[in-house]
Amino acid sequence: MDKAANAHLHRQLVKLGDMIGDGLHLEPDGKWISKEYRQVAQALGLLPKEDRSARIEAINKQMVKRVADVKCGKCNGELKQTRSGAKRAKCQSCGGLWQLLK
Repeated sequence: MDKAANAHLHRQLVKLGDMIGDGLHLEPDGKWISKEYRQVAQALGLLPKEDRSARIEAINKQMVKRVADVKCGKCNGELKQTRSGAKRAKCQSCGGLWQLLK
């Protein structure tokens, strides 16, 4: 990252920090402030990246159980998880998508 981009991110971080200090992030339309503050801090390397592997493994284990218990609501076919970490399943016969976990 070049100096200009780094300086811009630092200025943005300070502005967002001031907005949080004023309590603007607690207002109904101020949720974006906290999100953007976190993104800028991660871009600067101030926050470590999340380790999602444990959460993905837990979702996959729950989905194995859920797919075994539930059949397709349209054709009563077999469901299969769409991809690793997903809470959706796809019917193998009709192709319908189903949200199995929240």
